[in-house]
Amino acid sequence: MATIETDVLIVGAGPAGASLGCFLTHYGVTGLIISKASSTARTPRAHVTNCATFECLRDVGLEKECRKLATPKDLLTFYRFCTTMAGEELSRSYYGGTDPNREGEYKLKSPCAQADLPQSILEPILLRIATHGGFKLRWDYEFLGFSPDKDPDTSKIYSTVKDLISGQSLTIISNYLCGADGARSVVARELQLPFDDQPFSGLAINVFFEAELTHLLAHSPSLIHMLLKPDKPQPDYCAIAIARQVQPFDQWVFSLLAKPGVTEVTASPDEIMDHVRDLIGDDSVEVKLHHISTWTINECYAKEYSRGNNIFCLGDAVHRHPPFQGLGSNTCIQDAYNLAWKIGYVEQGLAGPSLLESYVAERQPVGRAVVKRTNETGRIHKKLFSLLGVFEPDVNEKLKILSRFKEEGQTGAAARDALQAIIEELDSERQGLGIEMNQLYQSEAIWSADEQGEAPELPLPEADLHYLESTYPGFRLPHAWLQASTAAPGEPMISTHDLAGKGRFTLFTGIGGKTGWKYATERVRQDLKIDMEVYSIGDDYRDLFFQWKKKRGVMEKGAVLVRPDRFVAWRSNDITEFAAEKLVTVMARILGHVRITLS
Repeated sequence: MATIETDVLIVGAGPAGASLGCFLTHYGVTGLIISKASSTARTPRAHVTNCATFECLRDVGLEKECRKLATPKDLLTFYRFCTTMAGEELSRSYYGGTDPNREGEYKLKSPCAQADLPQSILEPILLRIATHGGFKLRWDYEFLGFSPDKDPDTSKIYSTVKDLISGQSLTIISNYLCGADGARSVVARELQLPFDDQPFSGLAINVFFEAELTHLLAHSPSLIHMLLKPDKPQPDYCAIAIARQVQPFDQWVFSLLAKPGVTEVTASPDEIMDHVRDLIGDDSVEVKLHHISTWTINECYAKEYSRGNNIFCLGDAVHRHPPFQGLGSNTCIQDAYNLAWKIGYVEQGLAGPSLLESYVAERQPVGRAVVKRTNETGRIHKKLFSLLGVFEPDVNEKLKILSRFKEEGQTGAAARDALQAIIEELDSERQGLGIEMNQLYQSEAIWSADEQGEAPELPLPEADLHYLESTYPGFRLPHAWLQASTAAPGEPMISTHDLAGKGRFTLFTGIGGKTGWKYATERVRQDLKIDMEVYSIGDDYRDLFFQWKKKRGVMEKGAVLVRPDRFVAWRSNDITEFAAEKLVTVMARILGHVRITLS
């Protein structure tokens, strides 16, 4: 049997695996990416790319390229409930920070706006960076299983892989094994990871097609259209349809949610396309089918993501949920972003292996929360569907239910009030900035022991809707626009996020603090071999909007220590004579160094 030796073996080339390879190359780490598939995604699949994910792409220099290929948010303005694409609207809501009451909040909280970037476009970009950076990529390679090295001193992993073209099997020997192989993850199965897996929640069909609908939507640019089609009996495979644009306004995916209890689709492609034409509601529109696929609605998350410090699972391998809130690929990419810097630091000899334990401690709670939140949103949708008569089999009765929303008197008013209440309850799906950004990491890679109180938090539903910025350890670095002190007129401002990240630790201080903290970082460099950037906001950069002063959470000579993934690792309210010793101690603990010598 042929043998390949590599540093990191990534199983899966979707958003999680492709982004992990991309991010690892920025730390000089390479390896092999394998996929059972024959190519990148041929259909759009995941698409909404939120602010937090664009921040990750920005950090590795990909934001501009990705944004050029994405649909901007001004073409994703609305979220509609309607009878058909051409039919009557029942409600219209703003989507993704386009609400005039929320747009300013989005702009103040992140340097990046969200956009619609289909998986089929993003994957090739990520894989190009990964392979240009040294990763090898092999399609049509099926992962069969693995066994650990019998020699505990080497901790090598022996994986068995089948070449689906030649039929031959081979062994891949690696230092790390990363399972990014999706909802049917073989790596997670072989690891025997424990899962919280709820019963089957439903079946759906994705229909990817072309249809020119500009005449219907030029004045209603919407990301999502929920289609009822109440005037005809609905087939078993479609109680309701979710329409989303892929390319304005001529490429579409219609997700047809099957009726409760339906477990398989027996309809032919022609029958499904006839129904799609009904859902469009305009017989003059020509439709060209590209692809039909089925998927299941899951409520499943892993309770653990790894075994030891060299085998990890990420992405859909460990969290599986419906597409509500658009969190799927975003969570996958952010898993990879968290894991990459930790593997990178360990491989460079800058951190101990125990740093890798923080990956599970930090990301598993996020995956669990995403699964629970998206499925709760699905249950709210079911309440709305019931109110709208979606599950009523009799067409006349369904039309009667809908007619109540136009009635005079108490019955009509009560129906309209109920519709409004549920639509507003779903606001966290459409504009859930808090769901996307309010992660609080708690692990040994975060030092919060010096804090006088508990981490700040918002009550529900505000915690779902609004992003709470803080420099409390474990929060993401707050965004503030700054201007370089040496900037010439007309030069653009930069974000605090642009100063942080880039594979290094960063320390922010203020006027009068840089000399002392610069000395402290020199001690870190001497004792731990870690180079760290120090920026004085006030000296090196001007806080012209006073945003950083409001958000920094420490005194002017204090410090905010930021990790390579732009999360706050520690902060000091002021500088003291023991600042250097303290910073070395904090960094040693974060990086998993058991013994340190203070010089």
